[in-house]
Amino acid sequence: MDGPQGLAGAPGQSMRMCERELRTAGKCPYTFSPLGQPYAGFVRGSVELFYSLLQSGLFLLHGMSGPGPFGLIEVYPGSAWPVLSGGEPLEKKALLRGRRRRQRLLLQRGLRFPSDYGADRPPTHDQLDAALAAYIGFLFWQGRTVSCGAGPAEDLGAGVLREGFIVQPLGRN
Repeated sequence: MDGPQGLAGAPGQSMRMCERELRTAGKCPYTFSPLGQPYAGFVRGSVELFYSLLQSGLFLLHGMSGPGPFGLIEVYPGSAWPVLSGGEPLEKKALLRGRRRRQRLLLQRGLRFPSDYGADRPPTHDQLDAALAAYIGFLFWQGRTVSCGAGPAEDLGAGVLREGFIVQPLGRN
């Protein structure tokens, strides 16, 4: 999933270890930021979603043991795209050129898109990020990823997860 799974691990921390390591746009402090602040609603919704999926018993979160049959990982496309491009700068994802380049990066790795998406009409940046997240899940299954940050831990008192890995592709997968 492209969203944070937990909050920072210790009181007073302003971000998780993986966020510091990957320089993510959104930061997850030890407690939820008030709604209205940048990324506050996104962070709260994502952290609560991860926790409820874990509580369902259907998902095994990377870095935790449990009964769930389905694997669940966190990805961050903002730091994964540069890995796929080999460090070459990418145009902004809101620009047509940026979306075309991202689509080509995925096509070069064997991903396919419906025929109505072409060079003149590539997928949206959200669709491309979702395709990248699925591709990282495939690479994770193949053991071709690296886990950044610290493993997740359940904070029963707060009803959230703390820390958690962001999974990144290795090299030019």
